[in-house]
Amino acid sequence: MKNEIKIKQSSSSLSEFVQRPLASDKEAEAFDEYAESEIKEKEISDGLARIYQDDQGNRVDVKKMEIRPKRGLLFNLFTFVIVVFVLGGAIYGAYNYIYLKMINGKSSVSLEFDAVKEVVAGKEFYYDLNYKNEDKVGLAKIEIKATYPDNFIFLSSDPAPGHNNNIWEIDSLDSHRSGSIRIKGKLAGPADSGNIILADMAYTPQNFSSEFKKSTSFETKINDIGLDFSFNNASSALINETNEIVVKFKAKIENYIDNFRLSVEHPEEVEIIGAELANASSSSAPAGLTIAQSGPGAWLLSNFGKNENEFKIKFKIKEKKSPSLNLKLKFALPEQASTTPAKYHSFYEKDLAYDVVKSDLNINLIINGSPFDQGVDFGQTLNYSINYANKGDSVMKDVIIMAVLESDFLNWQSLSGQNNGAVSGNTISWSKQEIPALAELVSGAEGVIDFSIKLKSQTEIDLSKAYQVKSYVKYSIGGKSAPEDSQSNTIINKINSDLNLSEQVRYFNDDNIAVGSGPIPPKVGQATSLKVYWSINNNLHELKNLRISVALPNNVSWDSKNRASVGSLYYDGQANQVIWQIGDLPVTVYKADAEFNISVAPSEDDRNKVMIILPGTVVTAIDSETNTQISKTLKAENTKLEDDSMAAGDGIVQ
Repeated sequence: MKNEIKIKQSSSSLSEFVQRPLASDKEAEAFDEYAESEIKEKEISDGLARIYQDDQGNRVDVKKMEIRPKRGLLFNLFTFVIVVFVLGGAIYGAYNYIYLKMINGKSSVSLEFDAVKEVVAGKEFYYDLNYKNEDKVGLAKIEIKATYPDNFIFLSSDPAPGHNNNIWEIDSLDSHRSGSIRIKGKLAGPADSGNIILADMAYTPQNFSSEFKKSTSFETKINDIGLDFSFNNASSALINETNEIVVKFKAKIENYIDNFRLSVEHPEEVEIIGAELANASSSSAPAGLTIAQSGPGAWLLSNFGKNENEFKIKFKIKEKKSPSLNLKLKFALPEQASTTPAKYHSFYEKDLAYDVVKSDLNINLIINGSPFDQGVDFGQTLNYSINYANKGDSVMKDVIIMAVLESDFLNWQSLSGQNNGAVSGNTISWSKQEIPALAELVSGAEGVIDFSIKLKSQTEIDLSKAYQVKSYVKYSIGGKSAPEDSQSNTIINKINSDLNLSEQVRYFNDDNIAVGSGPIPPKVGQATSLKVYWSINNNLHELKNLRISVALPNNVSWDSKNRASVGSLYYDGQANQVIWQIGDLPVTVYKADAEFNISVAPSEDDRNKVMIILPGTVVTAIDSETNTQISKTLKAENTKLEDDSMAAGDGIVQ
């Protein structure tokens, strides 16, 4: 209050002093000093007034003010150190758990699969999913989720999943504890396909609010489907004529598929007429095999048995929209009979390509009783049958029918037939001179032309040539050739591989060293040991399921001392057979050999006779290129030992 009064007084004095005239320069100078002092004092007073006022601008009673002491630098520094220590410990703990354990892969929580690496399609097996906690803290809120391969069929698990057959929830897992989930199922997919299963484990460590994750994977390969398939079908199809596909299949020794669904994918111009078992009405039909419709162009087959099964599909092409078309045959394993909708796992597919043929003169070509492509052997006779019919409404005059046979391996000198067609190059022609009915072929008229020709015998292999015979029939009317698409079906007969088995029974080898023992010729009551040599030669195609076997006659027994360069050579005591099981033989292995000893012990009934040692060795295989079964039987071997120049004789048992 005193300061306020003084300021007011000063202001009044200043006003009076300004209104009074200045007497001299000194007085003016004194006035300036006084005025400056008064202004500064007022500024100080105004500043204090602003300091001692509240938020509403009212003056504060300083006598009642509470003054708090200001904290010093030491206190603030101590507080800062405590905060840094606490935060640092938390950050270090999170870093140690998250980075070192999770990011660096040093987590004490593990998750991994234990299962087979290879399996046959349809075979049941287990995925063992093992999890373990080696951390110092327990785990909570654990969820394990498996992602199955597309080809996997889930059957069961222990423990049972919570839902969707692939999620398991676990309340907790204490420190240094482990667990396991066993998943049972099977794979149904193509051979050589890889199938990867994934698993994720989400969990929350105790005293943590964050969720962590662990992942793993495992691959299982399907090494075989357990079934052998082969197909017979023509390479071309006539418009509005019934065409046929023959599907052959057989279960292998290790097979776990006893039923499948066969479906045909086709363009809209194709009509699937139906399907049936081959020889379904005869006594030779498979006793157990059953077939049931499973939708349009689809069938369920079951109860295969161990024998080869045949299944025929019939279809018709209603119109020609393109020069060619494709049909896809799909084989799939049903997941479960109760699955709705039904789910299938494809394990094999086959694409069949057809040239589409449209003609008023329908011509159908058959070779060796079949309109389909098939394998043939060197030196084999090909029997041709040409069926022709006028399906148009008008008469066809001066018809010429021409069979075209494209091959480097035909013996044209062996050509024979009742109608004696004219040969020019690789074409045989029949006109009204050879067949008078071709002068005027009325609507609905039909006929057959038969002839035969042999393949050349095996010569040196020249891989630059096509080892096949391509055959088809075309025609002309009134001297005008029909369009190229108006010809018969085309048949390609691929020549089977040049599989050859040589066999020798010897007492001495090529170096004249005895590899046998006992009397020569054999004597009654004494045993003579002989060495049997087998040698396989093959150059053209890879062979599958190659097997050589011979049944030993009475008084001839297995004498061991066996060796084989490939495969397995063994004696089947129950069947009394020597078997050389080779399996697959690639063309890179053009020669393979084996040897073993047999013991010949003639009885009194064999005296003064030439004794049969080997009654006829059989070699069988499947040509991988022609998909044809090759089977050859060698001539019988006897005690004359004709393959051994030193031991050969009349072979009469003494």
